[in-house]
Amino acid sequence: MRLSQRRADTLNRRVRFLHRRRKDRSTLPCLETGGTQVYAYWERGAGLVVSVHLDTGEVPSDLISRYGTIAVRITVNGHDVFVAD
Repeated sequence: MRLSQRRADTLNRRVRFLHRRRKDRSTLPCLETGGTQVYAYWERGAGLVVSVHLDTGEVPSDLISRYGTIAVRITVNGHDVFVAD
């Protein structure tokens, strides 16, 4: 799937940050973008954990391939560590 720069810019402008709530300790810091959720948090014994959730049911159809998948690229310090088209 190829996103236009305009579509990518629109999705990036609409990102929401959901912080951990004091009253609900089960919530974790999360970014919501394009109907997906990306959690990044520290876990004792594991260090930094990044968890990507693509199954929210809110991903716009133009972001889903004809095979029902979503293109994902994960980088660490500018280097690709995971790519799936």
